[in-house]
Amino acid sequence: MAVTENIRKHFHDVYIDEAVVNVVTEDLNIASRAASMADPEHHDAADQPVFHAPSFYPSPLVAALREHYVGRALKDVQAPAVVIDAAVARRNCKLMLETTRKLGVGFRPHVKTHKTTELTKLQVGEDTQDVKLVASTVSEIEHLVPYLQACKGEGRSINIIYGLPVSASSIPRLGAVVRQLGEGSVSLFVDHKDHVALLDSVTNEAWPGKTPVFVKVDVGYHRAGVAVGSGQLADLAYALNASQRVKVTGLYAHMGHSYAVSSPAEALKAFSGELQGLEEAAIEFLKCAGAVASKDPDAPKMVLSLGATPTTTSTQNILDDSEGTKEYRELLERVNRSFEVELHAGVYAVLDMQQLATRARPAQASSESAGSMLSFADLGLRTLVEVTSVYDDRGKPEAMMAAGSIVLGREPCKSYDGWGVVSSWPEKQNQVYDPEAERTGWVVGRISQEHGVLTWEGSADKIRRLQVGEKLMIYPNHACMNGR
Repeated sequence: MAVTENIRKHFHDVYIDEAVVNVVTEDLNIASRAASMADPEHHDAADQPVFHAPSFYPSPLVAALREHYVGRALKDVQAPAVVIDAAVARRNCKLMLETTRKLGVGFRPHVKTHKTTELTKLQVGEDTQDVKLVASTVSEIEHLVPYLQACKGEGRSINIIYGLPVSASSIPRLGAVVRQLGEGSVSLFVDHKDHVALLDSVTNEAWPGKTPVFVKVDVGYHRAGVAVGSGQLADLAYALNASQRVKVTGLYAHMGHSYAVSSPAEALKAFSGELQGLEEAAIEFLKCAGAVASKDPDAPKMVLSLGATPTTTSTQNILDDSEGTKEYRELLERVNRSFEVELHAGVYAVLDMQQLATRARPAQASSESAGSMLSFADLGLRTLVEVTSVYDDRGKPEAMMAAGSIVLGREPCKSYDGWGVVSSWPEKQNQVYDPEAERTGWVVGRISQEHGVLTWEGSADKIRRLQVGEKLMIYPNHACMNGR
């Protein structure tokens, strides 16, 4: 389950605050919550059609969740549970919005990490008129329909991208969302001419109006995307140019391999490579499509959407216009004159051990950790676990917890050999294993499907003794996997 926590400076007894509580039960289909979220507490449901996403699971009402959780001490919540520190998430989201506004570029947050309306609102911001999002599953999009209906009612424009190359099976449910939110509200990825043929065959009843698409470009990650200079890109451009049902919005790239960076300089270099690669692809695509320069100064520009959390957050480094970052600022400004540059990212809202290892954030972070590139103080998601046994007589102290790969995922982190780091909670002074400093503390040393083995690393002089039944909070390697 997921619990949003507001800390009132209590470390022995942390209480869940009604203003920020958001609980998503682990075994529920999130999509089915859309109907129950459409209540007067979220927006005037009488003014908006209620969207019912298909589901075979029961859906808890928000009121029932509040009654069950509000006022309870966090240590009494059933484990395992994902705990989001609302203050940290709010700070991270605000910093990203401020950065993109100062740079004069667009921003499109990804919602897959948390899958909640509450954090989506923080990512979008209260004053943002163009609500642009990315989602990894159809259910994530369906879940956000009531919120997006409310945004539309406020006069804000809506567009959410389904984050996989389009498939025939996704069309009926996504088309239903378009019927709720209006033409142009949902965009799709294409990277093959057959995707265009599929969309050309969709009727207006199934998907009202033209379908906006982004061409997915491969800038070296070799996951989804068409390569620059390939015949496949040319074939796709020709097919899109001939289509009467599809409207090209822009090009989209995801630089997932930027997780390998280890400094702001490396992150900015990756950002530069991604932006230049996307610009090259856009120019080639336009040539293949036979595009000509418009004489209309108000003609819409093609969108270039790029990013991953390391490269997107690294742009915070270029705000100071220092000599070392000037070239990146100039590159961004130059490309943004010909195209509409848009950054995207997802896990930045809560961060994790993988992001900590990239060290892609500015030297002066906007947090309690001012002076560091990035610290534990900027990590807004932890996993509440329970100790089920203790083994002091092994080669080094170990303990077992009732959480394994099902909860934490199996993604490694380059900065240390483990699957998660035990935080100091519930005490501030407890020893924490820091891969960038003193490598002493408890880590998740081994995992199986439903179990995890905690191992004490470093000197035993500072050991924190664990007790059977004790609750701990763990910083995961990858918050996106942990949040699922």
